[in-house]
Amino acid sequence: MRDSTVLITGGAKGLGRAFTEALGQAGARVFITGRDTAALQETVEKLAADGILVEAVRADVTDGDAMKDVVARIMDVSGRLDVLVNNAVDPGPAGPTADIDFDAWWRTQQVNVAGPLLSAQAALAVMIPAGRGRIINLVSPAGIKRWPYATAYSVSKAALLKLSENLAAELRSTGVTVLSYNPGIVDAGLTRAGIEFAGTTDDPWLARLGRWAIEARDSGAFTPLDTAVKALVRLARGDADVLAGLVINAEDDLDTRISERKASSR
Repeated sequence: MRDSTVLITGGAKGLGRAFTEALGQAGARVFITGRDTAALQETVEKLAADGILVEAVRADVTDGDAMKDVVARIMDVSGRLDVLVNNAVDPGPAGPTADIDFDAWWRTQQVNVAGPLLSAQAALAVMIPAGRGRIINLVSPAGIKRWPYATAYSVSKAALLKLSENLAAELRSTGVTVLSYNPGIVDAGLTRAGIEFAGTTDDPWLARLGRWAIEARDSGAFTPLDTAVKALVRLARGDADVLAGLVINAEDDLDTRISERKASSR
């Protein structure tokens, strides 16, 4: 990853922070965005002290102009943008869809679908002219399977899958690759927050989701964080570009999938 520049949205917390650290350790210059100024500052201070080249730019992914400004800053500092990791996420409201607050439900679509689109548009403005680049969209089992009582999140992640598929097809001849990456259920970020909610919240629906997360953890359904992070680094490095437009899971036998894809393309 040396000489590469990476932008990670939501890169100061949870899984995003783990990605930031791993890509930085792999030699990339990493830029992170988020809305929590304190978290951005703390992440930069901690990782910079460890020798990682990292810079934070406060920005909301639903603000297209702000994301263009982020990319402009990256180009001023680094002169290139090689990888965009669309990681910023809104968990959305929990509860029966018939009763859910629409504004909260719609905010989740804005962050989880419009956010990656606006970030991709900003990145593509420099990637396409350069003839190279990689966009990695963080998807979820929630977008592949049904997740009742969490439809805002589930629907947004399903939509992001389709956005990735279509972008990958449109960009096939440009040198820019689009990948959908499912890190699995990891003990970080939203999942860890859900587990903590289970014992503290008075909201029965959040408590229900928290109990589900605990059951998944105790049954061995979690993906080890290290596995999820290492797979992301491989995607950012370009190992799996041949799988453009497809869903790549953290626990896949990636080498076998790559070999089979190359064989089928001959």
